[in-house]
Amino acid sequence: MYSAVSILFIRSLIIDRYIEIVEIDYLPRRPSAAIERELSIQKRVVALYAKKKKLERLPTDYRFILKWSLSYSHYSNLIYGNGQQLFLDYNCTFNNCYLTNDKGLITDVTFYDAILFDVENKWDPHPIERSEYQRFVFVAAESADNFPICSKVYDNYYNLTWTYKLDSDISNVYINILDKNGTVVGPKANMSWIEPMVPTPDAVIEKIKKKTKAAAWFVSNCNAKNNRRKVANNIKTALKQYGLDIDIYGWCGKMRCPKNQFTECLQLLEEDYYFYFSFENSIAEDYVTEKLLHAVMNYVVPIVYGGANYSRFLPPGSYLDAKEMDANSIAFAINKAIKNPKLYENYFRREGRHLQTLQDPERSTKIHSEK
Repeated sequence: MYSAVSILFIRSLIIDRYIEIVEIDYLPRRPSAAIERELSIQKRVVALYAKKKKLERLPTDYRFILKWSLSYSHYSNLIYGNGQQLFLDYNCTFNNCYLTNDKGLITDVTFYDAILFDVENKWDPHPIERSEYQRFVFVAAESADNFPICSKVYDNYYNLTWTYKLDSDISNVYINILDKNGTVVGPKANMSWIEPMVPTPDAVIEKIKKKTKAAAWFVSNCNAKNNRRKVANNIKTALKQYGLDIDIYGWCGKMRCPKNQFTECLQLLEEDYYFYFSFENSIAEDYVTEKLLHAVMNYVVPIVYGGANYSRFLPPGSYLDAKEMDANSIAFAINKAIKNPKLYENYFRREGRHLQTLQDPERSTKIHSEK
């Protein structure tokens, strides 16, 4: 049904020079991350004289940012919204920016100040023309392990990165760490935590002392490439020697949690479970998602598994790391904490910081105990 496409594109240069005819052959666009589109670009100069052209800018002080990938129109998250209002609402230092996914808003794409390219939808053909002042921005919310960019076509193609990685030019982390004044202080590569931590407050002790079940995991993707299901099953087996088990909700287990009742399911974590499996779907540096918050926001100790250095996101001693500990060690720690309430309470000894999810900025949770 899909056949290879050949585009013949003629562009006139900005100064008095020849016209270039750029021939591009590319594989058909298909909505699958598994299909890599390889570009083959051949240029041949044709001796045709071009008249001088002059770029015309819109008569405003706006900086126009085009969201190139079609998928952006499907995001409901405010961070991907259109217009200027987002920058005003967040009191941005520079608020004369205008976001759009309408490629027709400005006729010539070279007039946009920046163009955002979503790595999850790289099958959308990239523009051929670009101006020297224009910035091409590489955007990634999903892990590099699941959406790798390996083609040489993209070497030195992007000017800026906007991803979950902590060394990105623009931060796109799932989680912010705030101090007690509301100032963002992390996550960051060299995160510092206050020592010693203050004791667990009485209000938290009251919440956690009613728990009765060892651990839970909400998961629907049973075939993640990082083998997280195998890791969880090994821990599940190791827990049997202590008479403990993991309740697995979703397609990968026997328990059910419909999407329209997910809030109620999270409430179960707070009421019933000591530990929660905050397992990412891939091993990628700094890739930490809302899965961590499922535990922290509901007074459950997270058992993490991913490619991040989790001490950049949570104080050491407040979680178990299944990538650093084997299944028997995890099971031993779970059983020991359940048998010793004071030991379990120590997982909640934290400091004057909050965690905040950027997917819903109104939701935040304290990771501290203030006097």
